[in-house]
Amino acid sequence: MASTKSKATILCIDDEALGLYFRKLILEQQGYQVLAAHSAAEGLDHFKRNQVDLVVTDHLLGRGTGTAMAAEMRRLQPRVPIIILSGTTDLPQGLENADIFLSKTEGPEKLLREIEKLLGPVAAPEPRADPPKAPSSDLESVGVQALFAAIVEGSDDAIFSKTLNGIVTSWNKAAERMYGYKADEVIGQPVSILLPPDRPNEVKQILERLKRGEGLEHFETKRVAKDGHQLHVSLTVSPIRDGKGNIVGASTIARDITQTKMAEQALRNSEKFAVAGRMAATVAHEINGPLEAVSNILYLLEKSSALDETARTFLQAAQKELKNISEIAKVTLGFYRNLERRQAPVNIVDLIENVVTLYARKIERLGITLEKRYSGQGTVVGDQGELRQVFSNLILNAVEALGKRGTRLRIHVFDAVDWKNPERHGVRTVISEDGPGVAVVDRPRLFEPFYTTKGDVGTGVGLWVSRGIVQKHGGSITFRSRITPEFTGTAFSVFLPLDSPATAGS
Repeated sequence: MASTKSKATILCIDDEALGLYFRKLILEQQGYQVLAAHSAAEGLDHFKRNQVDLVVTDHLLGRGTGTAMAAEMRRLQPRVPIIILSGTTDLPQGLENADIFLSKTEGPEKLLREIEKLLGPVAAPEPRADPPKAPSSDLESVGVQALFAAIVEGSDDAIFSKTLNGIVTSWNKAAERMYGYKADEVIGQPVSILLPPDRPNEVKQILERLKRGEGLEHFETKRVAKDGHQLHVSLTVSPIRDGKGNIVGASTIARDITQTKMAEQALRNSEKFAVAGRMAATVAHEINGPLEAVSNILYLLEKSSALDETARTFLQAAQKELKNISEIAKVTLGFYRNLERRQAPVNIVDLIENVVTLYARKIERLGITLEKRYSGQGTVVGDQGELRQVFSNLILNAVEALGKRGTRLRIHVFDAVDWKNPERHGVRTVISEDGPGVAVVDRPRLFEPFYTTKGDVGTGVGLWVSRGIVQKHGGSITFRSRITPEFTGTAFSVFLPLDSPATAGS
C-alpha cells in the first residue's frame, strides 16, 4: 500500500454530484490521486480495474447503499480501507465492512485526519475461529404420563414439550395456529427451528437452566413462524420430571404478545416524534436569522466585479444549496405551527407542494420521475396540520416503495364528487406509483392498527391514523394495487368534502 500522498489513490463515490466534486477537489489539493464514481456500480468497476489504496463512499447511493458495495469490495480486496459517510449522525446498518463511519457534518478536516491514519501500515487480520458446531441430539423417550400432566391440549396458548436435547415431542393446536407448523411437521425436529438468526444460542442456554432444575417465567423474546415472519412471545418454560424425580424434558407455554409490543413501540415512537418535531421547529426557527445573514452576504458577493469565473460558479452553487436549506426550514416550521387543531380553508395543492419539498432530494436521488397534475380549485375546509400528516404519509410511502422498484410517482388533484353520494362535492387526490405493489395477503389488513409491511422499520400506524383523519373530515380513503407481469404499482385515492363535518352545523 502506498505510504505517501503523491502515490495514494483514493476512490470517492457519491450520487450527489456537488458533494463529490468538492470532496475530490479537497483531496487533490492535499496531493492525493482521486477516482470519482457516481453510483455503486461505477464505484465497483473502478475498484476492480484500478489500484485503489482507500475508498470514501456515501452511505446512500440511489437505490443501493455504500455498505452493500463495501461488503463486495471487502470480499475482493480485504486490506483496502473503507470510509463510509452519511448525512446523518445515526449509525447505518452493515458497518462491519467499513473501517470508519463519519457524519458529513464533521467537516473535511476530520475526513483528512482519518485518511492519514488509514494510509499507514495495516496490520494483518487475525484468523477467525470457526463457529462451534451445534451439538447433535437424539430423540430421548420421556414419560407419557408426565407429558400429559404438563400439557393442556385445549389451551389458547401454544404448549409443547421437548427433550433435554431440544427435540420437540408434543405440539398442541394453539402451537399450530401460532407458529404455522402442523404437529407431524415439527415433532422430532429441533426446537431451534423457531429461533431467529440473531438468537442462535438461546435454546441451548434455556436447556442448561432446565438441566439444573431451574425454570423461566414470562421470558420475553422473539421466535420465527413457518412463513418466516417474527413473533414477539412470552415464554414460561418448566422442567418435566419422571416418577423418580429425574428431569427428562421440558414443557413450554408460549403466548403471542406481538400486538402488545407493537402498540408499546408505536407509543414510544409517537412520543419520540413529538419531541423531534418540537426540536426540529426550534432549530428551524433559530437558523432563520443566520440563513438570512448568509443569504445577504452571498447577494453582496454576487454583485462584486472582483470575482473570477470559478469563484462565481462556486457562489452560484452555494446560493442554490442555501435556498434548499431555507425551504426545508420554512416547511419544517410550518409543520409545527399547523399542529394547532382548527378548521379553516385548506388548499390541497399548496399543502402537497410543501410536502413534496421535504422529499425532493430523496426523489431526485432515487431517479424518480414526479408527475403533478392539478385541476380545479382544490380547497376544502379542515385541519391543515392533520391533512398535511395524511398526505405526507402517503407520499413518503410511495417514495419508499419506489426505492425498491419503479421510477414514476404521479400526484393528481381535481374537483370531484363522492362516489357513494354524487350530490356531495369535494376534492379528490390520487397518489400513484409503479412500485412493487402490495401483496394480496397484505391488502385486507393494510389499514389495521400496528400492521406493517416494512418489518422493524414501520410502526403500522401511518395508514390507520390517516384513515381516521380522513373519516373525521367526512371523507374516504381507498387504494388499489396490482402485481402482474405487465404492471405493478399502487394508487391511493383520498376524497375530502368541501365542508368538514366539524363546521357543517356551525
